[in-house]
Amino acid sequence: MTLWWSAALIAAGATLGVGLAGSAFGAWREERAGRVYELTPRYVRVAGRGLAAAVALLAAVVGAVMSAVGGPGSNGSGEGMGNGAAPAEQPVAAVAPVRPSSPQPDSDRAHASASAAPAVLAVVGQPSGGRLYLGTLPGVPGRVRVWVPAQYGAHDGTHPGSAALQGIVVRAPQGELAEVWEGLAGAVTAGHANPFVAVAPEDPCALAADDTALRGAVAGRFRVASRSRSWAELGVDGGSSCAVAAELTHPDAYAGAAALGGALPRPAASGGGASSLPPGIRLALAQAHRDTAGQAEANRLRSALQGAPDAAVRLSSVVRDATTGRERFRLVRMAADYVTEEFAAAAHH
Repeated sequence: MTLWWSAALIAAGATLGVGLAGSAFGAWREERAGRVYELTPRYVRVAGRGLAAAVALLAAVVGAVMSAVGGPGSNGSGEGMGNGAAPAEQPVAAVAPVRPSSPQPDSDRAHASASAAPAVLAVVGQPSGGRLYLGTLPGVPGRVRVWVPAQYGAHDGTHPGSAALQGIVVRAPQGELAEVWEGLAGAVTAGHANPFVAVAPEDPCALAADDTALRGAVAGRFRVASRSRSWAELGVDGGSSCAVAAELTHPDAYAGAAALGGALPRPAASGGGASSLPPGIRLALAQAHRDTAGQAEANRLRSALQGAPDAAVRLSSVVRDATTGRERFRLVRMAADYVTEEFAAAAHH
């Protein structure tokens, strides 16, 4: 009987504890995300759920102790519970073919043949009300993250008259992606921007200036508009140079590109100078007010692009806030507003 009670405590405590802990974390993220809208965080429900999770997990520990004292075979049960705390990843029916897979070492993925491997995408979270996938796509080296916004369900083709969304290639350090998702969602909530499907390569510059395979693979599995210039580029810090390089090389493929801080490329010198660049370059180069080095980079690039045919380069250095993270939220929202405007302009050409 003791073993039965201990097993029940382990199962109930672990299941309830993990669920409550996940709920507490989600509530914390929600309150934290609210700061970008100038909302005062209220952590009462976070504390309540966290306390309940601690009590439930304590019950699981008590059950493990009872199992250890109760007799042989108890160790196996305790180890099994320890390894089963993470919830199973669920694929989404609207994205096919998608199937979850066991994590693989980065070194194994690096040596795998991307062109031969099937698509393997798994849901790994729901940041900023959307849904985040992580995995591999055929023909695309390395792993990618695909974030679909909360509004994606209304644009998945199952609703009459629902239109496909535009897409954004996000080139940003992994540690800054959470702020990117929150900024994109915040721009939609504020009513200034369209919802976008965003895809972020694990290596921001792995695809150099040509990400045709990446965009095609994402469009083949998610509902992204297929018309010309239905994509934009967004570069943050270390990824800004590659985002701008993509727009300079293939302006016909993108509605435009936004670069938020970081170093920027120098257009390749040629006999014709800037006039020899392809027509239709659209760039927004935005830095925080305190980022004087980034502002100098932006001014240098705009000067280098003078004389490029039908080019439009916008600069901004007005964003300022108490912390770098808050400034990045605001910069991403500004970028979302900009590409929404450029998408509208592209639709009329």
